[in-house]
Amino acid sequence: MSLEVKSILKKSALVAASTGLAVTGLAVGAGTAQADGDGPSGASNVRGVDAGNTDAWMDKLCSQKPDGQGLVHGSLNVDTGQFRDANQYLADANRLGYNQGGGWEYFSGTCTYPQSSTWSTKGTMVRTSVWIGNRGTRDDQETFVSNYSTTTSAKKSVGGSLDFSLAKSIFTGSAGGNFSYEWGWQKTSSFERRSQKTIPPCTQVSTSWQPYQRVVRVNPVFNVRTYYWNKSTDPNNLKQGKNWNTRDTWRDRGARWKKVYSYGYYIDGTADKLLPNGQPDGREDKWQENLDPKSCAR
Repeated sequence: MSLEVKSILKKSALVAASTGLAVTGLAVGAGTAQADGDGPSGASNVRGVDAGNTDAWMDKLCSQKPDGQGLVHGSLNVDTGQFRDANQYLADANRLGYNQGGGWEYFSGTCTYPQSSTWSTKGTMVRTSVWIGNRGTRDDQETFVSNYSTTTSAKKSVGGSLDFSLAKSIFTGSAGGNFSYEWGWQKTSSFERRSQKTIPPCTQVSTSWQPYQRVVRVNPVFNVRTYYWNKSTDPNNLKQGKNWNTRDTWRDRGARWKKVYSYGYYIDGTADKLLPNGQPDGREDKWQENLDPKSCAR
């Protein structure tokens, strides 16, 4: 391996992203085959093309903390599909004297998070005021104070956890996305409302709110900066880092492979929609329940 590559690796003291958001694994199908360069941001799909669980190793690659140059690093065994992040690769390289061999190829670059699809949905109905009961025999009128604040969540299609700061950078657009609508990831919003409501005899009433939400799906894209591989069988060349080939495209496949992604690896961000006035968008209703007749007047 060249001194340049060795230097880059030694600077890459990377740690896995800390757990911030609980993540639910999603069932992932094989997906529709994508032609080279037809993915998000013109990326090419490695799923079904390269070895191993491409969804899983793309997640490991992009979950790393970038180094001082803003790069993430990884190594893939193109024969077995095994993936090493920068720390694992560096540890093995030090132990083996950089004599990795056996199908291992090394790469560095950046990860961006362009939107691949979006849709609207209705969130779970929540109670927004205290219960007020009427144990009398006639209707009662009460003033209800309702409070609500927007919510956000994120989950990815592979197991593990998603760091909250990474999720926020993705869904506010600072990590390579482009979201032109108002929703809770861009700014939080809340309201307090007062309203008069009728409470029938022997019932209790509260107010409820069902938020209208937006879901944005991103497919993380790896932008290739450098790609190294060594097919030499001479142990001296391997140990000394000679005869390493360098390109700026994935596995030297040409210009359409400067960006790669894995079709089944995606992250979904969900947040409340906002109205033009900045208030949460949704529907308020009266939530009513019967009381125990034994506790009411007769």
